[in-house]
Amino acid sequence: MKVCINILENKKNIGPVIFSRQLASELEKLNVKIVDRDQKHDVLLAVIRDYNIESSRKKGAKIVHRLDGIYHNLDQDYKLMNSEIKRTYEEADSIIYQCNFSKDMVKKYFGEKEGLEFIIHNGADEKKFKKTEQNNKKNIFLCSSRWRPTKRLKSITEGFIYSELPNSKLWVVGEPDVCYMDKNIVNFGDFDHKFTKNFYKKSDFFVHLAYDDICPNSVVEALVSEIPVICTSNGGTKELVKDSGEIINEPKYDMEPYSAEDIPNVDYDNLKSVLEKVIEKRNEYEFPREDLYMSTCAKNYLEVFEKTLDN
Repeated sequence: MKVCINILENKKNIGPVIFSRQLASELEKLNVKIVDRDQKHDVLLAVIRDYNIESSRKKGAKIVHRLDGIYHNLDQDYKLMNSEIKRTYEEADSIIYQCNFSKDMVKKYFGEKEGLEFIIHNGADEKKFKKTEQNNKKNIFLCSSRWRPTKRLKSITEGFIYSELPNSKLWVVGEPDVCYMDKNIVNFGDFDHKFTKNFYKKSDFFVHLAYDDICPNSVVEALVSEIPVICTSNGGTKELVKDSGEIINEPKYDMEPYSAEDIPNVDYDNLKSVLEKVIEKRNEYEFPREDLYMSTCAKNYLEVFEKTLDN
């Protein structure tokens, strides 16, 4: 089978591109040949959006659309920004959603469509992210993201300070959109993704309080690293965490468009309670998470390609 993954043309180190590179590597181990768009291919995997589906159709390819999040921020022209994503969605033979929350959002904004539908969580390289070191000196809470208001770094840092956890540190990776000077918070700034595995290996817990994330790669990497994750009940992150961490309940996001100023803070008393709980239960969570290994993810994608070609 020959597969073209459109986003591999992008050289940026952003989440969907990093994921697609890793997926391509694993697919090749399954005897899938990854080819450029100008070569004949059986399947076009359109990640986020595709501007040239017709060229793949002319080569006889079926179109599988892997949806990321969709735009719904009132501070942006979200309808225009969604237009090419929606067109790709409407023209695809099969759709891959990263979680049920994503599926619900897409159907609310884009409507129903005919064709095959699948839900596949992202994966992470189990050889790269497998936890190999244990930290017994301090409780290291890690958070990592391309920080913006929806990621709620303000809630993470203020909530951590409010919690006054003994013998604990918060490590912040990524250029922060808010920055607090505190003896127990370490801001590392931006790092090349290839170095992030070192942070997971030395951390005990991962905090991800994003308001409406779909399937954050950082959380997948933390779970594959066998680190308990703290998240909230909104968005798709809870679908990843399951019994491998703690979920903070908060008022349900109604999936309507919003502005950055509308994003609520997480309740700090609830966060304090959960942070204390994970420290107490640190060795009781469900691991390993083989369902999130990149090798598992690649097998799931190959199954989708095969079903799409047979349909």
